[in-house]
Amino acid sequence: MPERVLVALHGNFASSAWWVDLLAAPPEGWRVLAPDLPGFAGTTHEGEVGIAAYADWLEGWMEGEGVTRPVLLGHSLGGAVVLEAAARRPDAYAGLILAASAPLTGLVTPEENYPVLELLRGNAGLREMSLGALFPSRRPDNFATLLDHAGQMAPSHYSGNARALAAWSVEPGRLAGRPVLVLGGELDALVTPELVRAQAAALGTDAMVLPGVGHGFPQEDPAAFRALLQSFLDTLS
Repeated sequence: MPERVLVALHGNFASSAWWVDLLAAPPEGWRVLAPDLPGFAGTTHEGEVGIAAYADWLEGWMEGEGVTRPVLLGHSLGGAVVLEAAARRPDAYAGLILAASAPLTGLVTPEENYPVLELLRGNAGLREMSLGALFPSRRPDNFATLLDHAGQMAPSHYSGNARALAAWSVEPGRLAGRPVLVLGGELDALVTPELVRAQAAALGTDAMVLPGVGHGFPQEDPAAFRALLQSFLDTLS
């Protein structure tokens, strides 16, 4: 069987470096591609900051890479982008993997938190504290790189991505029948286990909540994450 493609999308304040372990040890029979979304990790960004705009970019990027019928993997904000793309053309994708994904109804940031988001632009210590909180069991080996990339996000994205997630939603019926794996972390305070289970129920499946890990569970325990991916990918025709 020819090698198949898994496209992995990072979340907010993130980059393709979040997938370094998955890129180094991809699931058997699969090639992993992990782009940097526009405006992340120092990449250029023009136009609207929005989930639909990110999905537009993703579709164009995959076309340029010659990728056809991949499985899409999205973490956090990347999950919203994956869901948006799949809802547009469900048959274009072999399956979806949602890792601590933004809920189908969007993710609302309380208004009083927006000044803190803007403070993150210029306060390296606050960025380190905020990013570190996503990995309650252990910081990834490349945490310094993740922190560096978080500080390279476009200025428009600090509040802009939160506004984008609050304004976005997707109708679960548009994704009916798609193979989907829904994952979360037990200690995730951002996309809580309750939100993960609600998302899975809306998509007609069960959630898998990993014990003892948080929002960054794919990086906290990459071996367990890879094993879950392999089991799901092995079911796809």
